[in-house]
Amino acid sequence: MSEDWPPLPEFIQTLRCDLRPFRTADADEVYAYRRDAEIVRYLQVAQPFRREDADVFVATQVLSDWRTRCVWAVEQDGRVVGGVSLRIASWKRRAEVGYELARWLWGRGLMTEAVSAVIDEAFGRLPIIKITATATAANVRSIRLLEKLGMQREALLRQHWVHGRRVLDEVRYGVLREEWNQFAAARSEQLRNQIS
Repeated sequence: MSEDWPPLPEFIQTLRCDLRPFRTADADEVYAYRRDAEIVRYLQVAQPFRREDADVFVATQVLSDWRTRCVWAVEQDGRVVGGVSLRIASWKRRAEVGYELARWLWGRGLMTEAVSAVIDEAFGRLPIIKITATATAANVRSIRLLEKLGMQREALLRQHWVHGRRVLDEVRYGVLREEWNQFAAARSEQLRNQIS
């Protein structure tokens, strides 16, 4: 992040979860959800995921330079159940979001809520023009999340990623500031209508 850009908040609260910096003590909880092979199926991490891998992962997150890579632990009911990251390329005026969530919480909208809060903060505080995300083309759940967030599919990268013995296609999604503003306004209107 450029030195004159304001920092993103380390703590973000949503209706159902808290986003905060990772702590060394989070390694046990990270291991609890990342040892599930389905969680790491599309992540570039050791498989099988061992307890010592959790220590290394958490240490890396703790040491992250928030000027270029913000990393939040997703905490629900006092327990770390996932993470959201935002890699900031100030010279390009864009950022890339990444995320992971414990499988027992899939399909409940929790990650949509967490990633949406991070995107709100990024567009609200930084002079970026675009936020992108990349997913393995076979990761239907991740693609559905990106589309729920109003992101547009921009590219198919064929045989772009070697993961174990598999060669996988990736898809790249993006949302422009103006598109996010429209999406957020429509989302707010929808919430108002549900309340009244």
